[in-house]
Amino acid sequence: MKIKSVLVVYTITRNKIQRDTIELVRRVLKKNNIKFKVILREKLKKKHYRNKDIVIAAGGDGTFLMASHHIDDNTPMLGVNSDPSCREGFFMASDKKDFEKKFDEVLESKFRIRKLHRLEAHIDDKKIKELALNEFYIASEKPYHTARYYLTVRGKRERQKSSGVLVSSAAGSYAWVKSAGGKELPIESDNFEYIIREPYCGRTAAKCSLSQGILKKNEKVIMEFEIGNGVIIADSTATEHIFKAKQKVTIKLSDKPIHSICF
Repeated sequence: MKIKSVLVVYTITRNKIQRDTIELVRRVLKKNNIKFKVILREKLKKKHYRNKDIVIAAGGDGTFLMASHHIDDNTPMLGVNSDPSCREGFFMASDKKDFEKKFDEVLESKFRIRKLHRLEAHIDDKKIKELALNEFYIASEKPYHTARYYLTVRGKRERQKSSGVLVSSAAGSYAWVKSAGGKELPIESDNFEYIIREPYCGRTAAKCSLSQGILKKNEKVIMEFEIGNGVIIADSTATEHIFKAKQKVTIKLSDKPIHSICF
């Protein structure tokens, strides 16, 4: 693979291993005469991605997720776990021990691209700018308030009360939604799933028949809050988007997957 310019996204380093990993990435890129820009993940902007041949996310899965939010084309991503002893690395294909070897394999095109499908969300007719690689979470604006809403799936509309709704991609099915009782999907599947968090079933709210399910790529989840403001956020790392009662929130599969490098 011909690489001229690289964006390195990193998280704040907290120990020597993490600092050494970032320095190793710099050193390997310099050794190969590759131009690169190193940006702290909280300072990322769309302009940083212009004319980049590859994005390297150095940190943990949160860094990979945050870096993915600014990609809307086929730019490949390579994850580098900066400290496997304390950082999750589900999306990470390398670490300090093997980064140089694996980067050489990238240069020699000895890798494969894993397409990770993402989700997109709309509030009424306005599309939320971030695509979710893991999941969208929809809940009351105040997390300690019960969300009261109508959920529509496959044409069936149901009034519900709960702590919120998770809508997860296949990649995200190994993360939060799994802990909430969801099902693992093949990581490159274009199916996605939803699950209701802590549904309330009482005198004024019947047992939810739409409590969880796996959906096909052309299906969608629709929510309308009955009262109060709601919030939707991608991957627990992006901007919180507030919406009002009666506004329609729609979540479906995006046609822009992340191209993740693996070996």
